[in-house]
Amino acid sequence: MGLVMASKNLKAVVVRGRKKPTLADSKALVALNKTGPKILPDNPDMPGLAAEGTATVVLFQNTTGTLPTRNYNEGQFEYCEDISGARMVETILKERDTCYACVVRCKRVVEIKEGAYKADPKYGGPEYETLGTFGSYCGVNDMAAIATANQICNEYGVDTIAAGATIAFAIECFEKGVINKTQTGGLELKFGDADIMLKALEMMVKAEGDFGKALSQGSERAAKTWGNGADEYLITVKGAEAPAHMPQAKRSLGLIYAVNPFGADHQSSEHDPYYEEGVADLNLNRLKLIGLGTPQPAYSLQEEKIRFAYLTEVFYSMLDSVELCQFVFGPAWTLYGPAETVEMIRAVTGWDVTVEELMAVGERRLNLFRTFNAREGLGRKDDKLPKKFFKQLAGTGPTAGFALTHEEIDSAIDGYYKLAGWTSDGVPTKNVLKKLDIEWAAEYLPA
Repeated sequence: MGLVMASKNLKAVVVRGRKKPTLADSKALVALNKTGPKILPDNPDMPGLAAEGTATVVLFQNTTGTLPTRNYNEGQFEYCEDISGARMVETILKERDTCYACVVRCKRVVEIKEGAYKADPKYGGPEYETLGTFGSYCGVNDMAAIATANQICNEYGVDTIAAGATIAFAIECFEKGVINKTQTGGLELKFGDADIMLKALEMMVKAEGDFGKALSQGSERAAKTWGNGADEYLITVKGAEAPAHMPQAKRSLGLIYAVNPFGADHQSSEHDPYYEEGVADLNLNRLKLIGLGTPQPAYSLQEEKIRFAYLTEVFYSMLDSVELCQFVFGPAWTLYGPAETVEMIRAVTGWDVTVEELMAVGERRLNLFRTFNAREGLGRKDDKLPKKFFKQLAGTGPTAGFALTHEEIDSAIDGYYKLAGWTSDGVPTKNVLKKLDIEWAAEYLPA
């Protein structure tokens, strides 16, 4: 997947409507909104998100061995504290920003005026994924350098996951002898070098030289340009670089990364710990509302975990369809759960919707995505994970030695297709499209 680029000289234009939307039941919506501050402290995931933003999970991910390190070769980063949410608060955090009227206020705003690396608060601050991809992925433990990388990406309109992961991929290719200074324009790439990481990023966003042009197209296309076994070091699915959540431990994410219509994505389903033994009652009681009530063993990927992956993906697909924040509304850990989601939509629209009807909205979206993909020639052959995910993780910690197996992923994909009602090639059937009232899309299915 190529990285989207834009000139840093373009000025942002803010468009804001002035008319208030008509609500079916404004009193009900106000009442729901007022519950947020009351329930936030009792939700174990919310206070940390409010205080440190998504960066709050850096240390937790590292403890569980799921902080991708040195291009996904390890699950623990020995300098994780240097790039943690707590360290950001102590050093460069200027303020907490927010979407309108949100009680969580998870957005970071950082400022760095002194030192080798600078950061302007108008560009916000790095989220967990950015701390991962420009930090642990690249072996870099300099918070200021990561904040600078975040700013550069925001200046040029570049996705931080794709950018940081592509640079980490290039570093490993250099260290393994796949590429050399001829391909890198003289750069000596190595893990842990913040200056080199930022130089590579500058070359990427400006498409500077052959190396910058290769990086600007993303790691999968760069691998094709370089050859020489570069694909061994990719972490891409359908061209999208994997986010900082490791499927070697969160096994159902491996399934979702594979079957997701647009590639590896950590915000397309719920994560495994929320449906594994020991999960909190708050989370499990919410999941029961969408048909999930039997937590599974850790690191498993059996039939019930496949149901968990599919049903939560459907729920997240609905959230994307109705434009709801996935840190405020969700099926398990967020501020509000499925019941409150229904309540909110009823208050806004006046429709007497149910959880089941909202799940159907999510199903329609997924089926339309897959129908489009099928029309373009994509199928099961494209629902595949990178070779790296099937190699044992190095390093230390609870996931050292972990790897996915082709047998479990292939079996899980079979189970997922069956749940979705698709063919063995992952294509929606006419019957499924008819059930979802989108039978018109069947004309785009392969003959």
